[in-house]
Amino acid sequence: MAAILLTPGPVCSYHSFTQSGPPSLRSITRKEYDFATNTLEMNNLGIQVGVQSGYVTRLVFVKQAPSLAEPILQRSSNLCTPQEYTGRFQCKVPLKINANIRKQLVEMNYVTEEQMKY
Repeated sequence: MAAILLTPGPVCSYHSFTQSGPPSLRSITRKEYDFATNTLEMNNLGIQVGVQSGYVTRLVFVKQAPSLAEPILQRSSNLCTPQEYTGRFQCKVPLKINANIRKQLVEMNYVTEEQMKY
């Protein structure tokens, strides 16, 4: 779970985690990833993305702002420190979060334009 919290940026998807997460955890299964994100008491958001055959729903884990996440981090002190979380939260969103998802996250006010810049 700490590895998900420490991925760069305010959002994380399974695909971005397997690309930018710690090398030792990149082989995590979808089931393990889903369990970890559901356990973290933050937002797991389904985003509809257009594809050639219609629409599919992609789950995106939206991290809470550092001020809101502090109680969760204090209850689970083995995850990461508030300082580590804040530093990683303020990073840009990983490139593996596609443009359609990025656009929807900004429109829904989950992230800012600044966080989305490459």
